[in-house]
Amino acid sequence: MIQLDNQTSWSAGLYPGWNRQGQRQQTLVVKIGFAFDNRGQLTPHALPIVASDEYRSEPETSSLTAATETVPFKRGAEFYLYGSAQPGPSTSESVQVAVGLRYNNSCYWSKDIRVFGKRRWERNFFTLLPGSPEPLVEPLELIYEHAYGGHDPHHQHEGYLANPAGCGFSLRGLRSKGLTLPQLEQGPPFIASPASRVRPAGFGPIPSHWAPRSEVPVTIDSDAVAAGTCPFKGEQPQELYNCAPRDQRFEQPFVGPMTLKLTGLVANSPRELLLKIPEPTPVVQVDLDLQEQIMKLSCDTLIVDSQRQTLALVFRGAVITCPDPDPNGWITLKDGNPVAQSEGTAEYKRTEQEE
Repeated sequence: MIQLDNQTSWSAGLYPGWNRQGQRQQTLVVKIGFAFDNRGQLTPHALPIVASDEYRSEPETSSLTAATETVPFKRGAEFYLYGSAQPGPSTSESVQVAVGLRYNNSCYWSKDIRVFGKRRWERNFFTLLPGSPEPLVEPLELIYEHAYGGHDPHHQHEGYLANPAGCGFSLRGLRSKGLTLPQLEQGPPFIASPASRVRPAGFGPIPSHWAPRSEVPVTIDSDAVAAGTCPFKGEQPQELYNCAPRDQRFEQPFVGPMTLKLTGLVANSPRELLLKIPEPTPVVQVDLDLQEQIMKLSCDTLIVDSQRQTLALVFRGAVITCPDPDPNGWITLKDGNPVAQSEGTAEYKRTEQEE
């Protein structure tokens, strides 16, 4: 039996599973959490590891409130965010919210979403057009229920595979009765008629049964499932467990310190809030069957909750346990870059050995 000795304040756990080649493995997941204030100052803050997907209501018709973090592997890295759009300082019909990220020392990424007040379809001669939005005076939660998708109100069995939880989808685009206009749009293109087909707007994780995740090619081996061995035939796709929207995925794991800019996403703070994310250094020693080695971890997930004002870095590594399904040993997790706290801020400093 492999046991974990966690000598840090971080959340960590070992989870059984299968690697891409179908070998049995124990996956070490380390979640390093922070809280941030309205000035962008970060302090260490323990956050639990999410063991399974959590939904707002029925899984078939609602979005995720949390995505599992115990998967055996991911391709590259990804980012997702939970939060609400904050109204601007003056009353307006819409606001723009955005996330910007500087990562891997010299790479830049950004994404923005247009958030509207409630609106309705209006007839202009022989054409239906989106009407003027109502003033946006309250924060609007950035959930897929407010984005394009859902089911046709006149054909409830017909849904939009990329977002069954949303609104605005019309199978034939002929009628607007009972058809709600979404309040979140990414664009271009933007919604122009009931027949429009646009990508759902959001920063949150995507359930496994939604497109494009449901389109990842895998083959289930029913005999293997019955035997308790790897349930997949052949090598598994690298992106099988990536859950962020495709435009929030990155080819390489995150390396080094990162800088995050949140625009219009944090209440009672500057509209543009800059967060300088430290570079924690988990050190993992594996003592397995009298052999010692250092496990290399990859930082493959960045998670932000702009309402609770927390963020987390998720690191992942694995020990192959084939052919012995139950080897004996220890995995020891240490902080190779200890924290020095001063005046409510967190600063990570290199050890003398590293310098």
